[in-house]
Amino acid sequence: MVTDELVQRAQRGDREAIEDLFRREWSAVYRQVYRAVPNPAEAQDLTQEVFIRALKGLDRYQSTGAPFRAYLHAIARNLLRERWRRQGAHLVALEQAGDLAAPLALEEQVFDALASAELLRALAALPADYQTVIRLRLLEGRPTAEVAALMNRTPGAVRVLQYRALAMLRSLLREGARP
Repeated sequence: MVTDELVQRAQRGDREAIEDLFRREWSAVYRQVYRAVPNPAEAQDLTQEVFIRALKGLDRYQSTGAPFRAYLHAIARNLLRERWRRQGAHLVALEQAGDLAAPLALEEQVFDALASAELLRALAALPADYQTVIRLRLLEGRPTAEVAALMNRTPGAVRVLQYRALAMLRSLLREGARP
């Protein structure tokens, strides 16, 4: 069954459709949350909260052409932002981020040359959208098109956002390196 049909049935209150829809999307959302919160129990709790919020807002959901999964990832992203603001944590430790897909020269220099704490402080000083694009594109290695869907932006806007985020990060790191 097509996801759009499942969503429509779920919006009409079909319990089986809701369960099937969430069962299909659970692992993708859990992986997103686990990358940011590498504690399995906490990641599971946050993933459950994503689905609770999605269920509460299901009657207001309208397909925009993007997959339903993008809607769930947007909820997860917002939930993680709230958590980061509440707890003061901003990004996963770089050593926990895993391999990066084709990192750019700047990222290689930054990640290799600077201590994690200094970099995390600079990342924490970035606006939330800049943090998000750096996390999704560079730490998680997601393709531009996927990040665009998750952030509800065009791929071109994501590339511009990434460029600006890296420029600001570079500036913050240079300021921190001055005596």
